[in-house]
Amino acid sequence: MTSASRGNCGGRDGARADCCCLGRVLTEFSPFQSQLFRGCAMDLQLLRAFVVTAEEEHVGRAAQRLHISQSPLSRQIQRLEAELGLPLFERAKQRLRLTEEGRRFLAEARGLLAHSDAVKESARRMAHGEEATLTIGYVQAALQGGLLVDALRRFRRIAASAAIRLYPMRSAAQLEALRRGTLDIAFTHTAPAADDLCIRLLGDDPFVVALPQDHPLAVRPSLSSAGMGEVPWIALDRNVNPDFRARFLESCADLGFVPDIRYETVDVFTALALVSAGLGVALVHSGLLMRPPEGVVFRDLPGLRLSVPLHAVWRKASQSLILDRFLAHIAADSD
Repeated sequence: MTSASRGNCGGRDGARADCCCLGRVLTEFSPFQSQLFRGCAMDLQLLRAFVVTAEEEHVGRAAQRLHISQSPLSRQIQRLEAELGLPLFERAKQRLRLTEEGRRFLAEARGLLAHSDAVKESARRMAHGEEATLTIGYVQAALQGGLLVDALRRFRRIAASAAIRLYPMRSAAQLEALRRGTLDIAFTHTAPAADDLCIRLLGDDPFVVALPQDHPLAVRPSLSSAGMGEVPWIALDRNVNPDFRARFLESCADLGFVPDIRYETVDVFTALALVSAGLGVALVHSGLLMRPPEGVVFRDLPGLRLSVPLHAVWRKASQSLILDRFLAHIAADSD
């Protein structure tokens, strides 16, 4: 359910609460939003009316959702357009279509309403003494490399009553969950630039070769590219991460060999289990060095230019105080 469709937005109490909350919310938003709203004697009730009308593209259906009649809703939209000084809708028969300005304003209005709801929910939870909850998504490298575990250990000392939920997820799924609001923070390998997200690079782990402990090459402190094309390799399935598979093959070609891939797996831990069983060697990120599996050793392969970044990602519009405190401990771990 969108923030615009929650409850009855037409009552005077709701309007008064929206007006009171607007001043606090505006100070937190982007320069574009501040410029857009500056000087407008609007309240959040107008924004909710606009968002619902934009979603329905019909005044009658929007009025039903907002539990008001059509005439007051039409006046609210006209007032909003007048205060902004731009047309938000193109009117054709019984349908309304957003103008280009209206589409841009819709994105900003939704963000502002979501932010307002977060502020009010945060205040409600604090007023009722409810325990805060931090929801974290992560790739295995964040956990196995120790960064997430150490951050949680230090965070627990100052937030013992906080409820923490942890979800292992692929990077793309985490970014989607962030935008849906089901995650507070994500630990990902990929972090595309986005106006609605904050991104912090925590590290860039180089890759190393995992070998069976009793492998003849394991006695060397580091490996040579010579002969690496003659050992059986265990690789990540090309369908799981085509980009990484291509980078892996390119890196091997740069070192002068073609890996003899005998096994393909969907995750690094299956690959390490096969390495431990003596079935081949595998390329893994060095964050796993802290917790090597039994029967497996890691060795550098000089000249291998392959690494994997680890990012912390969260929503710019987040108003979670517990997230702010947790971020301070991530910064301490990654400095």
